[in-house]
Amino acid sequence: MSIIENTQEKIIELERAAEQFALIKDTLPFEVRFTTQGLIDNQLKELKYRLEKLTFLRSDKKCTICDHWIRNEEEPVHLFYQYNTFEDPSNITVCPSCIGAMKKVMTTNEAETLWGLLPGTIKQDRRLGNLQEFEEVGLVYHTGRYIKIHEIVMKSYYEPKLQERQNKEQNRKIKRKRNSAK
Repeated sequence: MSIIENTQEKIIELERAAEQFALIKDTLPFEVRFTTQGLIDNQLKELKYRLEKLTFLRSDKKCTICDHWIRNEEEPVHLFYQYNTFEDPSNITVCPSCIGAMKKVMTTNEAETLWGLLPGTIKQDRRLGNLQEFEEVGLVYHTGRYIKIHEIVMKSYYEPKLQERQNKEQNRKIKRKRNSAK
């Protein structure tokens, strides 16, 4: 039984106790009645507050990939997939962060095309050990025939190199213009 279910059961039990107390409270002395009513009300209020806090970020949807609860304001992707008529259909729910993470991982060919690198640059850097730190944390990994690379590697390792190369080319152009003007 989860904490949420346990809290919900306690609330139901306490509400029943409050109903039963309402039936007998007129027979009790004022001090006992006042104290008992206050205790029941405070406990009920506290349990409802706790339940609200426990369920605040949760919904009835859970991501199939990362197994985290999906917030109510997030819109997950729902798949109802059936491979064949002999297998039961799969009901898959994917959260936006898992979809976003999948879009950030690409093959070396895709990454080289997107960042304007020469074909084979990433594979060569990997063989030379330049991407070793990224491989150790799983941002670059070899999957059989392909090498997968995360967008973080491209932005932190290759973009500064590309920016440096563009700056050098601009400086050369400026020098050529100065030399041709003289």
